[in-house]
Amino acid sequence: MKEKGIEPNEVSYGVAVSACGNGGQWEKALELLEQMRKENMKINTITYNSAIAALAKAARSESRQQRRYDYKPGGGWSKVESSNPAYNDNDLWKKALDLVDCMEKEGVRRDSFTFSSAISTCGAAGRWQESLDLIDAMKRVTKPNKIAYTSAITACANSEKWEPAFELFNDMKNDGLQPDLVAYNALINAGTMSNQPEQVFDLWVEMCNTDKREKVSPDIVTLTEVIATLDRGIGKINRERADKVFAEAVSRGIILKEDSLDSSWEVDLSRMSFPVARTACRFIFRRIANAAKNGDLDVKDFSLITGASKMREYVREVLRDELKPAVFCVVPKLEQGTLQVKEKVMRNYIAGQSD
Repeated sequence: MKEKGIEPNEVSYGVAVSACGNGGQWEKALELLEQMRKENMKINTITYNSAIAALAKAARSESRQQRRYDYKPGGGWSKVESSNPAYNDNDLWKKALDLVDCMEKEGVRRDSFTFSSAISTCGAAGRWQESLDLIDAMKRVTKPNKIAYTSAITACANSEKWEPAFELFNDMKNDGLQPDLVAYNALINAGTMSNQPEQVFDLWVEMCNTDKREKVSPDIVTLTEVIATLDRGIGKINRERADKVFAEAVSRGIILKEDSLDSSWEVDLSRMSFPVARTACRFIFRRIANAAKNGDLDVKDFSLITGASKMREYVREVLRDELKPAVFCVVPKLEQGTLQVKEKVMRNYIAGQSD
């Protein structure tokens, strides 16, 4: 604009900052805010919110790159840090808090979007205490919404803080806000990272029993987190809970869907997590044994698609070490991503099941 002899004003700057916010270009958004200050322009709520939104978008992107947990066969999680140093230097949450403080000092109205975006930025960085502080500050200005609560719960999850996450969830309910799927999954993730199998199982049951009018129903993310938590839990009770959860998920069409390419004698496990695949094996073989005993199934060779990866050897161990009697399988020469259980082995397994 300046090149054409047109001086930008507060409106044009606001539009530019908004564009940066939509594009996640937080550096440019902050540069524009600083330029507005140098030119003694008044920065309004919308412009500040756009800059904070840019920080939130970038923070969520960085979190996906930096904060990843891999499940280790046999139980437990290992944190995988990003090898890219760019994801450790920006402290975007600090910048978001600075903007919120600037708004207060300048007398600029802060609304629900202001706080929700700032909390989202802190949540992505796992700054749970700062998220709680923002919720408290938000309550002095406006009523926290689902986005704010859910982002704060996510912050607690990323920091493995179960109790404050659970308190936030209850506060949301007490404020008359019905938790949605995102909120439930955020709390379940907090339980997963904090190793709370009983509480996570209770949340699954609560979701399944929620009135359909409230439109809260577990999905594949919920299932994966719940099974992972129960798989880590100690004792027979958690294994039984995992089996109940998986059976419920099948009945709801969350997994092993009837319209998939799976059949009675070939099932694809390749896209499942290790804990889900483990539970699936118990369910599948139990279902086959029951159907065969009832005369509803002619026994034949059975195949599990695993991919030629760690999953293949993991499933092989599950079949051999956990099923009784042990189920041994082979890898077809031309299908390295498949485990095949021969008919004779299947018949032996079925015969070994007690009524």
